[in-house]
Amino acid sequence: MSHTIFVVLLLGLFSLVIVPSLSSNEGNSPSAEKYKFLLLGSITGGSRYLSLARSGRVLARQGHRVVSVVSSSIPTHIWQNDVGVLSIVVFNSSYAKHNRTDVLDNISRVALEGRLHTFFGPLLNGKDLEGKLDFMTMLVQECDDLLGNSATMKRLHEERFDMLVADDVTPCGPLLAQALDIPFILNSGSFMVPSRQGYWNGLPVHPSYIPERVMGLTDRMTFLQRVQNVLAHYYYSFTHFYVGLADFRGYDKLKVKYNIKPEISTFESYKQALLHFAHGSFGLEFPRPIQPNMLDGEVAKFLDTAQDGVVLFSLGSFVNKMKRDQAQVFANAFSMLPFRVLWQSGANLTGLSLGNNTMFAKWLPLTHVMEHANVKVFVTHAGSFGTNEAMWAGLAMVGIPLFEDQMDNMVRVEARGAGLTLDIASLTSQTLSETICRIMTEPRFRKNAQRVSKIMRDLQNTPNPEENVARWILHVTKFGGDHLRPAVLDLNFVQTYLLDVYLFIALVLASVIVINLSVCHFCWKCLRGKGPSGGKFKKE
Repeated sequence: MSHTIFVVLLLGLFSLVIVPSLSSNEGNSPSAEKYKFLLLGSITGGSRYLSLARSGRVLARQGHRVVSVVSSSIPTHIWQNDVGVLSIVVFNSSYAKHNRTDVLDNISRVALEGRLHTFFGPLLNGKDLEGKLDFMTMLVQECDDLLGNSATMKRLHEERFDMLVADDVTPCGPLLAQALDIPFILNSGSFMVPSRQGYWNGLPVHPSYIPERVMGLTDRMTFLQRVQNVLAHYYYSFTHFYVGLADFRGYDKLKVKYNIKPEISTFESYKQALLHFAHGSFGLEFPRPIQPNMLDGEVAKFLDTAQDGVVLFSLGSFVNKMKRDQAQVFANAFSMLPFRVLWQSGANLTGLSLGNNTMFAKWLPLTHVMEHANVKVFVTHAGSFGTNEAMWAGLAMVGIPLFEDQMDNMVRVEARGAGLTLDIASLTSQTLSETICRIMTEPRFRKNAQRVSKIMRDLQNTPNPEENVARWILHVTKFGGDHLRPAVLDLNFVQTYLLDVYLFIALVLASVIVINLSVCHFCWKCLRGKGPSGGKFKKE
């Protein structure tokens, strides 16, 4: 059974154009020619590395040579399972493993305090996020370490790769491709963010019905919600390019330092990607223009013998540190449940008081566990990979978003009726326990999640244009077209082109200007010796 829901559906729609050109050249079949691929699976590591590694293993099994470049600061356990399948090239980082751990632990701490899952969260807590080391500076520096490592770059040049596949979280991928003079493909850990990947790929970016991230909005917005979305869109359009992970100014300096086509800006370099993959499916996402390891024996037995069902809990690879009292809140909640709970976390929870119904595991092949018949609910931070994998498996979700796109992912899950969201900042054992019980006992959540799963599986690409057309006809016949219908079709002319929003913003700005001018005029008159009524002040 395929677990691949990786390619955004938009690429499937292009198959009417792409497939004929490919099928006319039989020499491009996998058995006719082998290629060399270079993977840069995100300097951030974690699930972003694992995402690309899965695709790399598929290519390697087909007989292609796949080389993965990783930083020496990334914990070895993340990539050690790929040794023997992929060729691993480790470049020396300026940072030790504990430096990276300190950064991620600090992010985990701030996120688990509920300080990052709102629009203003990163702004208000930016200083706390830096901790002992600025994460954004580390990403630029590690890209500098890679490009400046003469031994590593010499080895990569000698390989003469056919293609680079890189995570898009930082611009290092495009720079490396240009340094090696090879084409590249980008891979996103989430669905397309309008103010970021939308501009990179020349996609229509319309805030009238395409919600920005971390706003908690659906594609059906009221007037005030569209005002919020427009303002957020322009804010993110600025910060994506000048602040944060994609601070292009730091990477522009690297292009000059290493003479990597300095005449082409980092932003323009992003646009040279041949393809841009997004993690998602329109079975879950709002419409817009655009192999597992075997389970450990004890875990398998724990799942197989759970007649009343299992709740799967994971807060992802970024949360590697959790305060004991906060972890106990989760443990207490799980102990109240009449179901078994399988808890996956990289955090050190030694000495935690767990219920008899709870099993703890440092690592799990989550996609494999999700497919188990006895797993019914996924309690999660709602990262893009976990959310889409859970929906693919038909699992209802309890989402506890921490930061970035996780709130947006749960908005989509709730819009499909497949889960509920809780606030990490006000979370209690009682609230969590009651919410899980509600999800487990109300059939509609499971039914809706399974519907999303069926839609996702039905949206898989077919090998030729004729079958693609037939598949779409059957798909709409089986499921209707509401999940594919863009909200823009239900907006009038004024709403679609945001005329009311821009008029409102203009009136607000005009009012501010008029008030300021009036105040200045009043003060000027007073300073010239005239009162508010126009009469002169009497002199004593």
